[in-house]
Amino acid sequence: MVQRRVLVVLFAVVAVSSVGIAVIRLWSQAESTDVSFEFDGVTRTCIVHVPLSYNNSVPTALVLVLHGYTGTAEGMEPLTRFNEKSDEEGFIVAYPQGLSQRWNVGFGSLKFDTDDVSFISELIDRLKEKYAVNPNKVYVTGFSNGAMMSYLLGAELSDKIAAIAPVAGSIGSMTYGFERIPEPSESVSVVVFHGTADTSVLYEGDGYFSVAESVAFWDECDGCYVRPLNETLADGNVIKSVYSGGEHNTEVILYTMIGLGHSWPTTPISATDVIWEFFATHPKQ
Repeated sequence: MVQRRVLVVLFAVVAVSSVGIAVIRLWSQAESTDVSFEFDGVTRTCIVHVPLSYNNSVPTALVLVLHGYTGTAEGMEPLTRFNEKSDEEGFIVAYPQGLSQRWNVGFGSLKFDTDDVSFISELIDRLKEKYAVNPNKVYVTGFSNGAMMSYLLGAELSDKIAAIAPVAGSIGSMTYGFERIPEPSESVSVVVFHGTADTSVLYEGDGYFSVAESVAFWDECDGCYVRPLNETLADGNVIKSVYSGGEHNTEVILYTMIGLGHSWPTTPISATDVIWEFFATHPKQ
């Protein structure tokens, strides 16, 4: 394990104390740690960012951020800027790394031998041991392949995860027959972001389950109202659809990004800001 603490004033003063090799990155005024452990005979890794405000006597929210296909844990930091949000709001953020830069979501061309669900479950347990993680405030978000993994984790680890935020993903595929994530055993709040001009994971589906089908799946599983409350935002460029009334105060919200392609939304609304606001108000109950 490698620990790094960076304090930036007019210049950087770095103090690293650890067994092994010290690796330093000037990310922000906070602590970041490389976590690694053996799982199924393979070394799995994760970058963990802890804000300066962290107090090990205070239960703290944990947000897992999953990269897309061919992506990296390191790449998700500048893409989402969740480190900055972590520093502002005081939650822990973790960036797991998928083997061969991908996640096994169990459907379509993204079905492999790696047991990523069990890896993430083990990672959550280890982070709970190391930090004062609030067990009712564990959240997962991800982009593309990472969004699909977020959907799967919400279903498979509904006892551990309070809410998920998939960006440009799907709950299943019909490429090799009907393949879809299983139903969760507990209700999980969900906020979805998807662009209408996405050509990688089409809004209408085309091989993958459509956005409407993905949202309807969670709407039904959570027991939310079938008809959403729709609101147009950002001069008509964003449509917010809220499915409320779910079990244990869960709800499902869809942000349809008009004209957006396969990307993490930064304008006209910030997905990172909206995701944290959603997570902060949807703990497990």
